[in-house]
Order: sequence, then C-alpha cells, then structure tokens
Amino acid sequence: MKRIFGILSVSALSLALSCGRGEEAMPHTDRTADLLSELLTKLDSTDVYASRLEARIDDWKQQLPGATDVSHIGICRTIADLYSSYDVDSAIVYATEAGRTARASGLDLLRFSAALQVSELLTSGGFFMESREVLSSVPRQTLKRGQLVPYYSAWASLYHGLCTSLEEPKEFRDEYRHRYDMYRDSLLAVADTMDLRFLHNIERREARAGNYDAARRYNAVRMRVIEDSLSTDYATALYDRFMISYYYENELTGEAVDDLLKCAIIEVNNSKYDIASLLRVEAILSDYNHVRAAKKVSDAYYASVQRFGSRKRMLEGGEQAIKINERDARLLRGKNQMLILAIALISLLAAALLLSILRVVHDREKLSRLYESLLRSGKIAKSYIGVVFGLYSSYMKRLDVFRTRIHSTLRRGHVDQALELTSPAGDMASEERRELFKNFDSAFVDIFPDFIETVNSCLKPEERIVPKKTEILNNELRILALVKLGMEDSAEIADMLQCSVKTVYNLRSILKARLAIPEEEFNDIISKL
Repeated sequence: MKRIFGILSVSALSLALSCGRGEEAMPHTDRTADLLSELLTKLDSTDVYASRLEARIDDWKQQLPGATDVSHIGICRTIADLYSSYDVDSAIVYATEAGRTARASGLDLLRFSAALQVSELLTSGGFFMESREVLSSVPRQTLKRGQLVPYYSAWASLYHGLCTSLEEPKEFRDEYRHRYDMYRDSLLAVADTMDLRFLHNIERREARAGNYDAARRYNAVRMRVIEDSLSTDYATALYDRFMISYYYENELTGEAVDDLLKCAIIEVNNSKYDIASLLRVEAILSDYNHVRAAKKVSDAYYASVQRFGSRKRMLEGGEQAIKINERDARLLRGKNQMLILAIALISLLAAALLLSILRVVHDREKLSRLYESLLRSGKIAKSYIGVVFGLYSSYMKRLDVFRTRIHSTLRRGHVDQALELTSPAGDMASEERRELFKNFDSAFVDIFPDFIETVNSCLKPEERIVPKKTEILNNELRILALVKLGMEDSAEIADMLQCSVKTVYNLRSILKARLAIPEEEFNDIISKL
C-alpha cells in the first residue's frame, strides 16, 4: 500500500508540474511584468476609451451646422483626423466632404490638402489603388512648399504599404521599395529638420542602412520634440525605437519590450484602432508561449482592426490570430486531458488514502484490543500469582499445623490416633479436597467473572447450568475451566479433579449434548474469554 501510495503521489506531482510548464521567460526589465499587466487590464476597458473619443468627435460634429466654408472644411478635416486611427471609413467620408466643400468653394489649395489626407487614409485602410488615383489627381507643380511635405509623405506611405503588403508579388514589391525610397528622399529634401515626418523618415533610413546609433539619436530628438508623452505621436516614436532593436538589429531586449508595451498602452488608451504595436505584442507573447496573454491581445487586436476597417491590418493579423487560436485550442485540449488525468489520479489517491485510513483504523483497533488483552493478561497474571501464593501459604500453614498435631500425638504415645489422622480415607482428605476446589473455583471466577454466564449463553435454555448455593462451580463447569486453562487431556483433568477418566468423558459428552451452537464455535468462545 505504501509503495502504491508513493507512486500515485509522484505521478500527481509530476502532472501538476507538467500542467504549469510551457511559458518561457521573455526578455524583460523590472517594469515589464507591470507594463504587461497594465496593458491586459486596459484591454478590458476599450469600450470606455472609445466612448470618450466618440464624445470628442460628437462635440466637433455639433459645430458643423452654420459653419462657413473654410470653417466647415477645417472641422471636417479635424473629425477625419480624430477618426483616422479609429474608423477609417468614417475618416474618409469626412476628409472627402472637406475636399468636396473646398472644390465647390474654389479653394484649390484646401482641396489638394484634403485629397492628400484622403490618400493617407485610403493607404492606411489598404485601399492602395484608390489612394494612387487620388494622389494622381493632385498636381505637384501647383503645390506650395509647405504642401510638398504631406504630398511626398502620402506617396511614400503608399509605396511603403505596397512594398510591405504580402498580397503583392515579390518582383513588384522590389519596385515599390525603390519608389518608396525615392519619395522618402524627396520628403527629406524639402522638410524642416525638426519636422516629425523628417525625423521619422530619416530615422527609418538610418536604421535600414544599419546605422542604429544614428537612428536612435534621431528617435531621441523626435521624443524631445513631442511635448505630450501620452499622445499618439509619442507612442509611434516608442514603437519605432522598439523596431530598431527588434526588426532592424534582430535583437529583442527587455528595454525594447518595455517600449513596445508602453506604446500599446498609450494607443489603447487613445482608442487608436490601427494598432500595429498590439500585433507585435501578440507575436512576442506567442513566441515565448504565453498563450493565454497572447490570445487576449490577439482578440483585442482583431476586434480593433475590424472596427477600424483596415483590409491590410486584417490580412496581417488574421494569419497570426488563426495560429494563436489554434495554439490556444491545443493548449485547452491538453489542459483538459491533463485535468481529466489529474482527476483520475486524485481519485486513485483518495481511494488509496481511504484504504490507508481504514487500515490504520483497523490496526489501531487491533492494537487497542491487544493492549486491552495485555492489560487483562497482566491482571490475570497478577491474580494467578496472588492465588497461587495464597494457596501455597495456606497449605504451608495447614501443613505446619498438621505436622505439629502429629508430632504432639506421637510424643504423647497415641500411635493409633496418629495413624487415624494420616489415613487416606479420613475426613481430613475430603476436607482438603473441598478446600482445594473452593479456592480454585473462587480464583477462577475472580479472574473470569463472565465465565458461567458465557457458558450458559451457549447452551440450550433448558440445559443451562446453575451451581448449588453451597458451590461456585460444579464438576461440569470445573472441567470447562480446566480446558480454558489449557488442559485438554481427560486423564490429566481426572487427575486434577481426583475422579475417574470415565467420569470426565461422560461429563464432557453430556455438556456437548446440551450445546445450542456448534462445538467449534463454543470452543472458540471459551478460548477468547
């Protein structure tokens, strides 16, 4: 039993360890666990953040009725900007409305600015052909210098989206990469060196060229220029700093993970649904087998891109989401199987424990009975010693009295009287026999007080033994008493009772005939007294 219990315990422990095995420690700092916990908590409050953003958008919408054309255009573009990372379709509607109002008012510069905004929105939604058509309608030669930066930025964004799209053939993507580089360089040539678009693009160029220290310096400048550390622009700078290590250097550090998590926290807090950071968090958690956390991030990411309406983001995240869902399903199936096995092992352990408890209880009862038996045996032994010592003492006294009496009789010369005293047929022998039986009966009943009652319970009701008032035991009970004390031989019993062997046989036969139970059962009861 001990061996089986030990094997089951080891199996249960191994199973418990295997259930907790799987997650690996990803690169981290002292803050990483807290940042991940904060992000996972914020994912439960996305509806709250969305309501907050929608309230801001509604405030701007209420200003549209009665606004002048220029104000109407500005308000529509502001609403489109607020929608730009939340709901791309709504953003396109309001940016298009701004362009339509500008065209109707003959405000070409505002119309072109609105067109560039529409193009950027179409690109972020994955509508590349539509974005190209809008950009092609904007005449570069008519743009002011200040509009060239968003113009080249829109073209660079378009070709960057195309060259990173998995839907495009590889040979096309190489051409798109070349055009992206061309428009990015054009942007760098006309943009102010402290402009965020300039810093962002030159940082990316240095990172692609392997100049990681230079890329980080430009990133640091970007983060200093951005005054609001909770803004989407600041989150984008954090994401780009993460990408220098993770994507370009191909090295994931704890600091980079922290940058990514902080970026995701800000973007979730700002209801930015075009959240590339969540896709990266999801991938890293999945790589390090943090399946449950990855599943939560994956669900949040997929819900956000569905709400945002970006075809490109859905394609990017869909395959990853499928993999994570499959892994999560496998994990759940594995855990269910382990749980079933654990329940089976626990049931076996419980059964083994119950058997062990029952055995312990049984052994304790046996020990208790043995202890009581030993106590009783000790009492019996003491009683025997006392009785034997008393009998010997009594017979020594009686012997001394008898010897003194014989001696006195012989000294007086009464030989005949001395012979009479020592005759076997004399009254003295009968008296000594009666005294012996009396002492034996008294000692036996004192040691075994339930003896007569137990014997009678085994006899037929009409055959029960009732000793005379002048005796404690009769000959039948006395024979049983000697049997209880271990004397099985009838001749030995006859010698002890000073009667014939035939008398003993007859009395034992009569006793058997009076039994109400089988003889073997009766003997067992007597032996256990």
